[in-house]
Order: sequence, then structure tokens, then C-alpha cells
Amino acid sequence: MFSKSLFLFFSFSFLAPSFAAEVDSFTRREIPLEDSLDLINKKSNEFMEKAINEANEAKGFCHQKTLYKSMRRYFNNQYRGELGKYIVEAKELDNNLVKIEESIYQDFSWSQSFIQGYWARKVNDPSAANLNVNGVIIGTDKFEHFMGSGYLYYRKNYLKGKGVREAMKIGYTAETGIMGAFTTGVKAFGDLSANFNGMRFWNHVLQNYDDVLGKEYNIGPYIACQGNKWVQVKEMNWADYIDHSFDEGLNCSAFPNKEMVELVQKRLSALEKKTGIEYNCPFNTEKIESVIPKYGEFAKDLINDLGHLSLKVED
Repeated sequence: MFSKSLFLFFSFSFLAPSFAAEVDSFTRREIPLEDSLDLINKKSNEFMEKAINEANEAKGFCHQKTLYKSMRRYFNNQYRGELGKYIVEAKELDNNLVKIEESIYQDFSWSQSFIQGYWARKVNDPSAANLNVNGVIIGTDKFEHFMGSGYLYYRKNYLKGKGVREAMKIGYTAETGIMGAFTTGVKAFGDLSANFNGMRFWNHVLQNYDDVLGKEYNIGPYIACQGNKWVQVKEMNWADYIDHSFDEGLNCSAFPNKEMVELVQKRLSALEKKTGIEYNCPFNTEKIESVIPKYGEFAKDLINDLGHLSLKVED
């Protein structure tokens, strides 16, 4: 008779291809990366133009559902969207990919973190790489959260009318459940911020509603109906969304228990001895605190500037 641990082990072995190891935003952080903002902006607007053309060809008139469906073929995760795939695979984007054997998560056992402790090693590590986008260190996984989970937030909040807080529960459930801390061992506040900002982007596409942060943050519309056709009236700029809350080196993650926090802190101490640079989270307190006012009432749910935390209350 299988134990619960063995059942989970075999279950996750079957499901694991859809997961990725958590990005390490600390190891080799001191090495500068070329800014990828212009390249990603260029590709994003090329894909937006393609999506618009396809939507126009499909319906021949301004049909909102068709437009969003077309957009989702390009703005999605790396398995379902062209932009996500480009960001993960593009050789011209200067990146820092940290293998699990070098990572601050390398000491997690498989029972603590199935992805970090087992799956990442089995498949030669499917972790996200870090990029420099407009001076922000951001994991490639954040684009997937932004485009994928962000759309789910948008749909829940705006199309289904359930409200922002209900939409945000999608991310919280994922980060504390099977898509987050339960398998990776990490609840990433950086992911939650990317999800939230993705919701804002999807609203800005047509800007049918004011931004959740206030009218002053109405960036769109990017696309408008003119002459019974969709037309791009403004270019997307990722600098309007990406800020220091996307950086897991600044927006500190939480872990299932105190032991895992200590394992991460041990690796940060080792990095400090190796480089002579002080490695703490937040890596730069001033930077993460500078974005808190932007998020207002939502900041406490999206930003953790208190350092790496344990999710277990008794710890």
C-alpha cells in the first residue's frame, strides 16, 4: 500500500512537465545584463499588429471577443503564446540562467519542494532565466504570469464582474497551492505582482474601464475600432508595467516552513562570502519601498519587503 508521500511523488511525476523551477534572483546578480526593454517592446508590438490583422480577417468588423482570442495566441505563456516563447528562447536577450545545482534552492529535498528537489534535476532544470528590463531584474516566468494569469484576473474582475479581490484569489490560490509553494516550495510575491499588472494590461488593450490603481494610470487604449476595423493607436511599452515588485531579489518570497527559510539564508550567506557583497532580501530596501505607494490598498497583498518569511504561523 502506497504512503501519502509516494502517492504525491508519482502524481507530481506525471504532472511535472507543466511546472518550472523557481527563478533565482540572487546568484550572479552582481553581473550586469544588457537592457532587453527595446527588443521585447519591438517584438510585443509586432505581435499585437499580427493579432489585430488576424482578428480583422476573422470577423471583418470590430468583434471584441475575437480580438482577445487572437491576442491570446501571441500574449500567453511559452507553450501557448508566441511572445512568451520568444522571451524564453531568444538568443539576443542577455540573460542569467542559474542551474539548480548553483541555486539558492539547491538544498531543498524532494519532499520539501518536488520541483526544486527532484524534477529540476531530472530534466536538467527548467528554471526561468533573469533579464534586465528597464533596469529591473526580472525572471522570464514573470512574463508568463503577466500574460497568462493576468488574463484570468482580467476575465474574473471585468468580464465576470466579480471584483479585484476575487480576481486576486486566483493568484493566491496558485502561489500557495499546487502551482506554487506546494510543489516549488516558494510563494513568490513577484508572481503576484506580475499577475496583477497583467490584469491591468488586458484592460488597457481597449481601456473599457478605468485602471484599478486610478484614472491617472489609464495607459490605453492600445487598440481602437476605426472604420469598422481594429487599429493599433498606441504602442505597448513594458516599462509602463514592470517595476521593482517583479524582482524576487527585492520583493521577498515566502516558504512553507522555517527550515526552508534557513536553507535559503545559508545559501545567501555563502554568496556573500564568495562575492564580498551583502546578500539579503530585500537586496535593496529603498528600491522595493519606492513602489509601494503605487499599489495603494493592494500593496500588502503584492509586496513583501520584510525579508524571506515562513508560511507556517507556528514558526
